[in-house]
Amino acid sequence: MKIPVPKRILYLLVCLSLFDLSAEILAQTFPILADTIRAMNNLTLINHYGIIPTDTSISVLNSLITSSETVGTLLSLLFVIPLAETKGRKYLVIYIRSALTMLTAVCQISSAFFQATEFYILSQFFYGLQHPLRSFLTFMYVTECAPDKNRGFACTTLLILNGIVKMIMLPIASPSVFGKSDTWFVFPLTALISNLLILVPVSKLPESPKWLVCQNRMTEAKESVEYYHGKDCFSSGVLMSLLKEKNLTVESHVTLNQVWENDTLREGFKVLFAFLFFFLLDSANVQSMYSVQLHQSVGFTVQEALNINLILSIVFFPAQFLSTVLLDWIGRRPVFFISAVLMYFASWIVLITQLIVFFVGPSLLTKIMYVSMECIGQISSNTGVAILRILFITELFPPSARTSVSQAMLFATLAMNSSLMSSFPVLFSFFPPGFFMPFVVTQLIFGVYMYKHMPETKGRTVCDIIESMDENVMSRTATLVEEKIPLIKSRAWTLAAKRNSILNISRSRTLTYDQKYIPKNQIY
Repeated sequence: MKIPVPKRILYLLVCLSLFDLSAEILAQTFPILADTIRAMNNLTLINHYGIIPTDTSISVLNSLITSSETVGTLLSLLFVIPLAETKGRKYLVIYIRSALTMLTAVCQISSAFFQATEFYILSQFFYGLQHPLRSFLTFMYVTECAPDKNRGFACTTLLILNGIVKMIMLPIASPSVFGKSDTWFVFPLTALISNLLILVPVSKLPESPKWLVCQNRMTEAKESVEYYHGKDCFSSGVLMSLLKEKNLTVESHVTLNQVWENDTLREGFKVLFAFLFFFLLDSANVQSMYSVQLHQSVGFTVQEALNINLILSIVFFPAQFLSTVLLDWIGRRPVFFISAVLMYFASWIVLITQLIVFFVGPSLLTKIMYVSMECIGQISSNTGVAILRILFITELFPPSARTSVSQAMLFATLAMNSSLMSSFPVLFSFFPPGFFMPFVVTQLIFGVYMYKHMPETKGRTVCDIIESMDENVMSRTATLVEEKIPLIKSRAWTLAAKRNSILNISRSRTLTYDQKYIPKNQIY
């Protein structure tokens, strides 16, 4: 039976999953080895600063650890992510990520050897620098290499390894195995060794064909397409599609202001951020960060809370494999709306649960309701809906606009998550249900907007998607003269041309002027 996904795409996913193994190990040391890190903080305060450890002083060190990661992430968004347009996707995803991972691992090994929190804080800074590369740019690289029909599969497959690493680390990170102060260095050491071992095969992977086309390096782009899509693919047709995608805009780099001033690109921007706010204005991240506290509030003990988390992770883990086919099988819109309905239902359950706890007190009913809410949340996340934010950027925007849009999205995500995390302890101590009340309103508003405006992009080329969006926008727009900066090449300043595809002129240019960039033996 023929595999519906090209073998080289599967090889790419395996390589990048193994490459991500070291980063996931380093990311899990802080939450899983919390007691060991706390013991190291105590020794640091006593031996380095002569301070008697207190809850306040320990909290300050923990705050420095998390803040250093945030600072690294911000610097990466400002100065590292933009290099993807000039240096290439592979340069950042493979080489820069590898260097930052090794620096993170070395700092964590040093912190374990010297029992010095200062090294651990530095390691979190380096991890913050690579976090946007790991959580966003790697997925963009994969979607640009994969055929249109396999974009959803390629993105969701990369997420599965994270759950595997966590389930392996949970039991072996106990104090009876490797979770002690003198043995936890095994985790960053394993990360360092695995990173070095996998670096050789991943360094041989070709660059993104879309980026190569944008650089007019057509011979290399042809080789990249044939590598990832297969030798028997119609490479000239793929190159034509990539050229049309590149020719959607006049400028090679489009700013966020230009995106907003263009009707069609603004439509995609609003869809992206409506999706983003629907999922950010939710309690899922807070429930993950403050899991034990929320479980205790409904009547569970600490040990029961930990057991529930482990059981749910094991039970729902196999369902993650379903997410690899859902997006490319039933489409983006059905997946979103299935997940959105489940999330909205879960938001009501957690709100009602907290209202019962506040006015009546915890009971068996609140326990059942809270676990039910967690099960619904697991089902929702296992649809693969979280990866839509990456797919929207690669499918709703031309290459020249993706860097600026992705920076805006990542900044918004960081700001929103930070606000929710910092406000939760205050609101929850004052009136617990008050924290959850806004979500049932905001999710309804953004959910309705997505229902009206979210396009279906399954298996379609970027040109086709943007063309369809443009026709939809033009049917609602009164005049083209309102457009201050006509980025789209095929915009025409007549009412007749207004009804035509935005790619009419771009298509003709691709078939004539840009054919010179295609190798002669690939023109049919």
